[in-house]
Amino acid sequence: MERQLKPWESLQSPFNPNPITKLLVMGFFGLTIVHPLHLYAEWSIVLLLSLFYLLNGDQKSAVQNAVLFALLCAFPSFPKLYALPILLKMFLTVPYMIRLLYFPVASGRFLMKTSDVGSILASMDYLHIPESISIPVAVMFRFFPSFAAERRNIAMAMKIRGIRTRNPLRYLEYVTVPLLIISSNIAEDIAKAAECKCIENPVPKTRYTTARLQPVDVVYALSMGGLMLLGWIVLR
Repeated sequence: MERQLKPWESLQSPFNPNPITKLLVMGFFGLTIVHPLHLYAEWSIVLLLSLFYLLNGDQKSAVQNAVLFALLCAFPSFPKLYALPILLKMFLTVPYMIRLLYFPVASGRFLMKTSDVGSILASMDYLHIPESISIPVAVMFRFFPSFAAERRNIAMAMKIRGIRTRNPLRYLEYVTVPLLIISSNIAEDIAKAAECKCIENPVPKTRYTTARLQPVDVVYALSMGGLMLLGWIVLR
């Protein structure tokens, strides 16, 4: 007989890794900044990440992930960049630095796109991570989506009013200043919501959602880690 779920339990997608697994993979990818990978290994990781996006129903992010990396590959690598004139070096260094940071940023984007705050807190409680770490992470995940939504609202309001932001000074006036004020209000609202939920109460919390380790966590961690190690070995 199949067990019925309790009110605070939820079915976790069999293709969505645990947030802690995603954080560990993002930390591993941070090493790619100082130890570049072979191009074949890089493309294997990008395509695998796009596959996980597809399995979680996010076709747009899957396509964006592959297209963006393809555009970055079109720019010259470091040996070719070193031989170019100084002016070209100055402009082409930016996409090269973006490519160096691509894998930790892409894995972090996958974490934010496919995880909610409840599952992140439940995962950290499962690993007995102290609240001094879990609470700031939860606040961060609450802040950035709200910040992005407010930025879209400002852009939409400017478009309705026929305001263009090609002038950098006007951009500061119409976009940056309101975003700074809104950011302060968002942070204050999140702090008030946390206080209303008795965040300072030291007793154990009951989470509405639960997050457990699944076979997909092993597949995600081992496949990403294996491709990263293979990329280092082949490059040598």
